[in-house]
Amino acid sequence: MKKNLITTALLLGASTFVYGESSGTELPSINVYSAYATPINQDQTASSVTVLTEKDFAARNATYVSDVLKTVPGVAIGANGGVGSPTSLFLRGADSNQTAVIIDGVKMNPVNGYGFDFGGVSLSNIERIEVLRGEQSALWGSDALGGVVYITTKSGLYKEKPFNIDFDLGTGSHRTRDASATISGYNRGFYYAFHGDSHRTNGISALSNRQFSYRGKNGASSHRPAASEKDKFHRDNVSARIGYDDNQKGIEFLTSRSSQTVDFDNFIGDEIGHATRTRETLYKLSGYLGNEEELFKHKINLSRIKTDRDVFSSYSSAYDAKRSDVNYQLDINFDREGEITQSVSLLADYNKSNYLGTEYSNKLKINEKSTALEYRLLSKDDHSFSISGRYIDNTQYGNAFTARLSGAYRLSQNLRAHASLGTATQTPTLVEYFGYPYYSIPNFGLKAEKSRGGEVGLLMETTDKKYSLDATYFARNVKDLIADQPLPGSCYATSWGQSCTYQSVNMPGTSHIRGVELVFNGKLTDKLSSYANYTYTQAKDSSGKQLIRRPKHTANAGITYQITAQLGSSANISYVGKRRDNNTFRYRMPSYTLVNLGVNYQLTKNLNIYTNLNNLFDKKYENVVGYGQDGRNIYVGLRGSF
Repeated sequence: MKKNLITTALLLGASTFVYGESSGTELPSINVYSAYATPINQDQTASSVTVLTEKDFAARNATYVSDVLKTVPGVAIGANGGVGSPTSLFLRGADSNQTAVIIDGVKMNPVNGYGFDFGGVSLSNIERIEVLRGEQSALWGSDALGGVVYITTKSGLYKEKPFNIDFDLGTGSHRTRDASATISGYNRGFYYAFHGDSHRTNGISALSNRQFSYRGKNGASSHRPAASEKDKFHRDNVSARIGYDDNQKGIEFLTSRSSQTVDFDNFIGDEIGHATRTRETLYKLSGYLGNEEELFKHKINLSRIKTDRDVFSSYSSAYDAKRSDVNYQLDINFDREGEITQSVSLLADYNKSNYLGTEYSNKLKINEKSTALEYRLLSKDDHSFSISGRYIDNTQYGNAFTARLSGAYRLSQNLRAHASLGTATQTPTLVEYFGYPYYSIPNFGLKAEKSRGGEVGLLMETTDKKYSLDATYFARNVKDLIADQPLPGSCYATSWGQSCTYQSVNMPGTSHIRGVELVFNGKLTDKLSSYANYTYTQAKDSSGKQLIRRPKHTANAGITYQITAQLGSSANISYVGKRRDNNTFRYRMPSYTLVNLGVNYQLTKNLNIYTNLNNLFDKKYENVVGYGQDGRNIYVGLRGSF
């Protein structure tokens, strides 16, 4: 019966999209940069991808990257406290270290193999974000088992003004103070952008200041007293970009420097004097010769990232990490005219990483070489086909080959089918492989995780593309899933539960992830637009246990309404379903729903004042056991461009 209801709903939806056109011209086309080796129009993209711009950031009441990512289908967020605290992303049931994060063409995943920490990463200098879902190792290598988050910062290239100033000033609850400014320009192919931002807040307690109680395996319960003190957060960031681009050749130099300090709590009764400071420096030099209208296009990127991290606590630690990358790409556009175009891209990557931490006596060195090939066939009727493969040679973890096949076919003006199938690999983290003193022991026989997965979907849209509904089924099988296993006889009781000595192992058998995504976008009138998405995710390991922090049900919806020419408004609602947390006790965590409101007023042509009221109903919740989340809070800002 349920299948019949779903099928009927989709058929009714299809008829609505066929006949329910709205008046006006078609919406402008959008390019996608993460799904293929070259930018492709979103209408020709076969993979599931969400593209968000500054307009979407404002409509979703977002200040930080994590604010907007949690509204994307297939995304679950885990935050160990308030603003700036360690924040993980779980994409389509994948682990937090199985999503590649690319910023301005540079992979930013940490050298130690952990997932990218989105805590405290502001939207102030970000122009657009793409979230690409599914196995993407054929293009992006390891760390892309679940997908890719592709972030582009402001460059000045598209302003078409020799001088421009953008700024954003904001303040809010918990003595939050934010400020950012960007000076940019473009003239006769030359462009530049200089940016600076600073963010401070007194914050909330990292450990929850409210009492929660959860039931877990074998009757285990989690009940801890409320914490009281506040954990501060402070982040400063500066960047500079200069370049030349005439659509035939280009060169660019980019550098950035960030410093972030966030307080954290050890446990109740030991909450004061603990902080993590992270400083990161990036250098990037890139260039290209040729374009898509010519037979050959060459691209090269050289980048270097240096990360210094210090933990000030009763168990202080530190590490220095460096990664250097050299990437070369040759695009061969051998069929450039007519209704169908064809091209091939050859890619070569060399990566050199060093890690020196207080947990190890020696500096760890990892080198990786890889080559990739991608073939693309694109049609002006929005048909597409691509096949790609990558060979990886890692000095620490051995060799791997991954591949991907994707295609889309427009069945009619209002219906488009899309599908993909791919394999992916995920190398172990340093802690999983080398162990961590007093917590885990090494396992030098540990193998990389391997995944095979795919998706099939149907996009329904009106002729003018103002309404769309995309229904997608996805599935993934993972072999050699890595899990921490307590050593026999090593566990003992503590005041907060249990402590053990672990070893990371490859689980036998196959872990299964299955799910469905429904994604709606609609421009209802010239003044009213909306979005909605729902994701069902069934993520189980090979023993049948639900993977932690992956809710089965998530849903988001939002609406923006331009009340007058100057006054705009927005409302957003997010639902996160029940889930498990803590691999040992497997606590059952309840669902929660959050509602956010926003208004903005255009004071002048160049100035806009805005207010966000978040967690309108002051919902008390945690998305990681024991760590607090903000209650009702308000944020007021002034945004300008001259």
